[in-house]
Amino acid sequence: MTVTVTGRVFRVLGMVGWLVPAAISADPVDRALDLQTETQKQAARIQRRIDALDDETRQMVTEYRARLAELDELTRYGDQLEKLVADQEQELAQRRRQLQHLEVLKRRLFPFMLEMVTALEKIVAVDTPFLPRERRQRIQALRELMNRADVPLPEKYRRLMEAFRIEARYGHDIETYEGDLEDERGKRTVKFLRFGRVGLYYLTLDGHEAGVWDPARRRWQPLDRASLRPLAHAIRIAAKQAPPDLVVLPVPAPEAP
Repeated sequence: MTVTVTGRVFRVLGMVGWLVPAAISADPVDRALDLQTETQKQAARIQRRIDALDDETRQMVTEYRARLAELDELTRYGDQLEKLVADQEQELAQRRRQLQHLEVLKRRLFPFMLEMVTALEKIVAVDTPFLPRERRQRIQALRELMNRADVPLPEKYRRLMEAFRIEARYGHDIETYEGDLEDERGKRTVKFLRFGRVGLYYLTLDGHEAGVWDPARRRWQPLDRASLRPLAHAIRIAAKQAPPDLVVLPVPAPEAP
């Protein structure tokens, strides 16, 4: 019995001895497999992290390059702005110098304009006495304009030059108008005829009396009756009531220098 049991025990122990090494030998393989699997999983996670970092790196590089390009563009724009500001500062400095020069010019110009008004007044005073009221009123208006603080200097200068241009045109055209004549015979309304500044004539409204201005004697000289018809015809031509024609009229002798 003992042998048999022992034999069984031996056989059982032999079987257990066979099973135990198998279990022991299988455990490292599983661990190796598990370790390999975990290693692969970790490697996959690392690879995904690497891929994610690579994508992030590429994105950062792309963004960095874009920022560099933007910075370069902003730098060029800043340089252009600096040049523009420098040019504007130069222009502003030039404008300041011009304004200073203009202020000096204004201070010099205004007295000169007053002198021009006085000179124009003297011209009218010694000139042939045509349109006396109109010309005196123009000069008076200029003097009042010069004293107005609300009128800028360029406008005053423009009005003054306009008055001189009007006076200059008087020497190059003919004109007829009605006005008052006052001499030793009294005051009466007549028709005046002006040939530039060469001759100034008058004819009474009834056509029976005529005269010419004598600049040397500064007075009116009567015309003979032979000049009445030509003078009346010249007046009609000046009034555009007759076509242009040759008219013979006496011209006063020029004033001695």
